[in-house]
Amino acid sequence: MRITQRTLADINIRNMGQNLSAIAKLNDQISSGKALTRPSDSPSGTSTAMRTRTDLAANDQYTSNISQASTTLAAADGALGTMGDMLRRVRDLTTQAASTGSQSPQSLQALSTEVAGLRDGLLAMANRTVNGRPVFGGATSGTDAYSAAGTFTGRTGVPQNIRISTTESVRTDIDGPSAFGVGGDDLFALVGNISREMTFTPTGDLTGRLADIDTALARLTTARTEVGVRVNRVDTVKSVNADNVLALKSQLADVEDIDPAKAYLELTLRQNAYQAALAASSQSVQTSLVDYIR
Repeated sequence: MRITQRTLADINIRNMGQNLSAIAKLNDQISSGKALTRPSDSPSGTSTAMRTRTDLAANDQYTSNISQASTTLAAADGALGTMGDMLRRVRDLTTQAASTGSQSPQSLQALSTEVAGLRDGLLAMANRTVNGRPVFGGATSGTDAYSAAGTFTGRTGVPQNIRISTTESVRTDIDGPSAFGVGGDDLFALVGNISREMTFTPTGDLTGRLADIDTALARLTTARTEVGVRVNRVDTVKSVNADNVLALKSQLADVEDIDPAKAYLELTLRQNAYQAALAASSQSVQTSLVDYIR
């Protein structure tokens, strides 16, 4: 087979072009830090990167949902804890007022005033909101769960669930009646009645009210325990989600990011090969008739 000068030139140009193309690609990768700058760099790697990014986007949404759930549940837990403390204070005052013959009318009036203030405080805590929505209002579009009179104005029967992972959702609300009682037998009516009965002559059956207070306290404790279970579950999923994010980012880096040491080494080899090709071409390719005759 006859090898002409044109054939040698074409071969050398093709080889140098391939080296220049590889050098340009490596320079692009090194400057961007990415092994994938276009889908043609690696179709399979691009597909893996797209799936991983989709999973990361889903996890970002779960992270946002987890934060929202944590905030709402923390608000509910704090409110229930404070209300429990306030109701125990009501119990102490009721016990004090029930001591027959040991309280003057002025003392009973003072106790009644404090209990009335505690009722207002309990009602304020029951209307606690997060992002403008009442924590104890259920599926309501209003801003309060209870009216000033202590009437429930929210909506029960529609749990407020939020998805925190691909397989799990958590309920973020506690409707007022389940935590504070229903209708005229609820916590606010109870404390209001106790406040009024302290001023009766003689005082009302305050001793009997202690059992009612204990029932209300037990209801609050049950509600807070339920919230605590949800908080623990959200915290567990939060930790798992954070681990998933790290794993997905590592997987994405393995596909998209370059190995700097490997890239620089390959660039050096390509540059050396290109220089060698240039040198070989200058020796093997005759550029004029004079070179051919000589």
